[in-house]
Amino acid sequence: IALILPYVFLFYIVFSFLEDSGVLPRLSVLFDNIMRKMGVQGGSMITILMGYGCAVPAIIGSRTATTRKERLIISTVVCFSVPCISQTGALISLFAGFSPLLLILMILLSLTIMVIVSSILGRLLKGKVEPMVIEIPNLLMPNAGAYFKKLMIRMKHFLVEAETPMLISILIAALLKETGLLNYIAVFLEPIVSGWLGLPKDAVIALILGIVRREMAVAPLLAIEGLTALQAFVGGTVSLLYLPCLSVFGILSKEFNAKVAVAIGLSTFVTAFIVAGLINQIAHLFM
Repeated sequence: IALILPYVFLFYIVFSFLEDSGVLPRLSVLFDNIMRKMGVQGGSMITILMGYGCAVPAIIGSRTATTRKERLIISTVVCFSVPCISQTGALISLFAGFSPLLLILMILLSLTIMVIVSSILGRLLKGKVEPMVIEIPNLLMPNAGAYFKKLMIRMKHFLVEAETPMLISILIAALLKETGLLNYIAVFLEPIVSGWLGLPKDAVIALILGIVRREMAVAPLLAIEGLTALQAFVGGTVSLLYLPCLSVFGILSKEFNAKVAVAIGLSTFVTAFIVAGLINQIAHLFM
């Protein structure tokens, strides 16, 4: 609650205000040319921004896209490169003990991956992007009653959908550690975790819990003593690109099919280890 909730609350305060005041539709028009080069309409920017709150409503919100191709690009981009607000809060906490530069580099990495993934999919997937048609509402102050009601509904959904799996993750972590299973798993994954990624073997628990909730791929790293700035950044990179959490995998299967969900999941998994490992190996060449 202390690690995640404040960031979630502040995000929804700002996002709900921009949404109800009519600012977001105007941003969609302004960024239409840029977004079309990424293979989507400018209106899809609102959907992608929703992903910074949670990937589930963003994937559901992709229904507003005019083609299946655009829906797939939006959903894949959100899974690959858009950290949810819980994950963002965990990353801020992880980098707080080092330098703000790490957070800036992580944001730049996220945007770079977003552009690369959307550009590749825009060329690989069949279909076209329709011209954007969007209604531009008047700029006005949001209705206070409707604004706070929407804010409370979103916070309630977060507490139910995110905090409960997070508590389950903590229980799983405790069981793995106390039963000694974590040590066996650590030995099996040591060549990847310690060799390729350069992380402490205790980071294995982060990879396991990250499947349940994405921010839980970061949280265990906070408890590791002696973590270097490079290890923190590599761990953050794995978290950013890692497997979508179970709720995201479920909604992908529902909105598309299991084949699409597995393809996106495997792609993010492989990309996470390749990119994070390359960052670690290249950094050691200059250290």
